[in-house]
Amino acid sequence: MVVCTPRARLGSALLLASSLSLACTGEETPDAGPADSGVADDAGETPDTGVDAGPPDSGVRTVCDDLGLPGLAMQAGDGTYDWGDVAGDFTVNTMDGPWTLSEQWTGCESYVFVNYIGTTSDYQDRFFSSSVTGLLFDTPLNAHYFFMSWESDAAAREARVKPLRDRILANIFDRYPDDATRLAQFRRFHFVTDRALDVAGSVGALLTDYMAYQRNPASRVDLGDRGMAPPPLPWMFAIDRDQRWDFGGSVDEFVGGDPKLKMASYLPGFFDHKARIRDAQAAETGVQTEILLDAPTSNRTFVRSAQLPSPSAMAAMDTLEFDVTVNCPHRNVFACSEWDRIADIELCLDGEACADRRELVRWITPYWRVGMRRWVMDASDLLGFVRQGGLRWFQITMGPEWERATLRDVRVALRLASKGNGTRTSSVVEAFTGGDFNATYNDRTPVTFTPPADATKVELVVILSGHGQEAGNNCAEWCDHRHQFAVNGAALPEIRYEGSVGSSGGCAPTTAQGLPPGQFGNWAPERAYWCPGLPVDHIRVDITDKVNLGQANTLEYSGNFEGGPPAGGNISLTSYVVWAQ
Repeated sequence: MVVCTPRARLGSALLLASSLSLACTGEETPDAGPADSGVADDAGETPDTGVDAGPPDSGVRTVCDDLGLPGLAMQAGDGTYDWGDVAGDFTVNTMDGPWTLSEQWTGCESYVFVNYIGTTSDYQDRFFSSSVTGLLFDTPLNAHYFFMSWESDAAAREARVKPLRDRILANIFDRYPDDATRLAQFRRFHFVTDRALDVAGSVGALLTDYMAYQRNPASRVDLGDRGMAPPPLPWMFAIDRDQRWDFGGSVDEFVGGDPKLKMASYLPGFFDHKARIRDAQAAETGVQTEILLDAPTSNRTFVRSAQLPSPSAMAAMDTLEFDVTVNCPHRNVFACSEWDRIADIELCLDGEACADRRELVRWITPYWRVGMRRWVMDASDLLGFVRQGGLRWFQITMGPEWERATLRDVRVALRLASKGNGTRTSSVVEAFTGGDFNATYNDRTPVTFTPPADATKVELVVILSGHGQEAGNNCAEWCDHRHQFAVNGAALPEIRYEGSVGSSGGCAPTTAQGLPPGQFGNWAPERAYWCPGLPVDHIRVDITDKVNLGQANTLEYSGNFEGGPPAGGNISLTSYVVWAQ
């Protein structure tokens, strides 16, 4: 057991140094502490004391300055406690003194609350005794963590959070040699001595309100033959960079796996991702936006139009993006969409009828997850499809029609700009598509394309994801499928996934790219080429030096499983040859 005897209040680097300079010894295997009563039924609501507050005085350097992040003014709380509502002020008493949000507000930080709720199983003991290194070393400096217990007895609560404090101090002391860095790390961790439901202000009020909802039979979601699903307990929740409540979600590493504290480490990166989009777009100029969809809906497929600029204006454009925001507004996560399915936006070549379509961008829907996710997907390499401008039709598909209908708020915007970011593609030729990854998958005829003599660049563009779970090898979602293209008989570098397919946490770090953490499903394990809740990147290969300009060229394609024949499942593949003039 780690033992760090001092209980300094750590208000300065000097005090932290004093605290840390005493010996911390032993391994990171603390006692879980005494198990006590679980959730109390008589917890009263505490008042929301939200106030308007700005970032600290400009003369005081904050973590926002250190990280180069803008600081937003604090908002007054909504006084309501649905996920996505504005969080108000709160004060927690901790082992290192009281901490009040409005007094500590910087405007660029997020706040994650980790709960010991207390149940009849050892689930929470395993959760609180898991490793803390992910929280320490895999999270940004603008993330705070509050460890709280729901136990009634004050001594039991302190005994619950103190081992975490000891382990975190020991790890900080071992990793960082100087007091300034130790303080910068430790300031982010708070070990709450209040009973979680009794925390003054919005935090206690949120928990009290949510637990009343959680116990109400009307909150359950009908999952058909799987029964009625009550809302999960709030093992973790958060306040994001927009000062809004976030449910946090599941703390299991994978379905059926142990709960891990490190699962809380993935929330701040996700919040930073959304804030980056917010800040980047607020600073942009010269972007033309066409809204394709902006409505609450339970439908899966939409055909929408956009009036693009004239051909002369389009000739200057080098950027085509799709800004997609999806919000599951439900309080019970099981009212959200359940599965990791293909979603995409396609161009309708035949107008509103939209029977003849070409895929522009793709993403994979997440498993059950409350709240808002947002991605800006780049399709600039396919600008040749719309270079002539005018009225264009698009089909938006968000999973299969047969999946259980769930209400969500959806906004899809097409964005055009001239950012000076490189080549302007002028033409697109469809090449190969995927299909069942079986013995006939590679029965294909070469594609012929003829770029003009004045083409300045020719590229192969591939959108690729594997699906299905074939017995024995889990193809093609969880297997090492590879893809070989050749131009005029000359093989291109094989497209192969360089990660570790099936590893337990390979998708989890991509929360910083927009993958929603805490999904109720196998969201964290690694797939080849995609993750649930993330766009599927365009793979771009420059083939200019292998092409005969102004002449007919051939493109060939085949797929394989670890160098052998196709092995089951389905390959969803779209490929194009594009060029610029």
